[in-house]
Amino acid sequence: MTGLSVTMIVADTGVAASLPVSFSSGPGQPNPWARPAAPPPRDGTLPPQTSGLAIAAFVTGLLGCCSILGIVLGVVALNQIKQRGDKGRGLAIAGIVLSALWTVGSVAGYLALSRSGSSYADLSTVPRPTVTGTKKIDAQTMRIGDCIDDPAMAGAPAGDTVPPVQVEDVKIVPCDGPHDGEVLDAFTLEETAMPAEEEMQRLAADGCKRRVESRIDRDPDSEQLTMSYYYPTGVSWRLGDRGVTCLAVNAAVGRKLTGRIRG
Repeated sequence: MTGLSVTMIVADTGVAASLPVSFSSGPGQPNPWARPAAPPPRDGTLPPQTSGLAIAAFVTGLLGCCSILGIVLGVVALNQIKQRGDKGRGLAIAGIVLSALWTVGSVAGYLALSRSGSSYADLSTVPRPTVTGTKKIDAQTMRIGDCIDDPAMAGAPAGDTVPPVQVEDVKIVPCDGPHDGEVLDAFTLEETAMPAEEEMQRLAADGCKRRVESRIDRDPDSEQLTMSYYYPTGVSWRLGDRGVTCLAVNAAVGRKLTGRIRG
């Protein structure tokens, strides 16, 4: 029970009188000073909420950490929104698009790195380099047209191939000066498991013979030339190396080439 005092002036007398006024605001009684609450929806349902899955899909798409997950969350969110009438359709679509872009970018980046690693299949289209000085490079990065110095493979008995040895790096030198070999071709082994040493040498020798023997034979000094090659070692094979590099070298032991192959 709440009480108020109301002051009244009695007519003709000028006398002011205070009269107590009371009203009840206890349990079950309306409060005359309270603001009326908004009526609930007529159908008894709650107002639509923003889908939590849509928000999660959008955040995942922004971060790009799990692009596939972002796509899945977005698709599930769209289905949920359609069934429940929730909000957040735009967030779900944005999450799907962003995640798809991250996925495409990741695949493109992986393919670009793979092609820039040891792409022996395309080496035949690479222009011959012009070298004016010497530089040391990894043996796996030799390119067609390179002239190299590698004393370990310089020369062999006439008509024979140079016995292959394991090397980690070679020196690129100008082709118009003395050099141990010139890279004529390269190819990729198709075996899934690493062959035994003798089989590896046979595959490398046969592959290089098919690719460079006719060119060596066309050179005016072919009698002074023979073939050599580099192939993967056990360590480089485990790291993904499958390339064989074919070279022309001087057939005389210890002798160098003095110009490019003219075949």
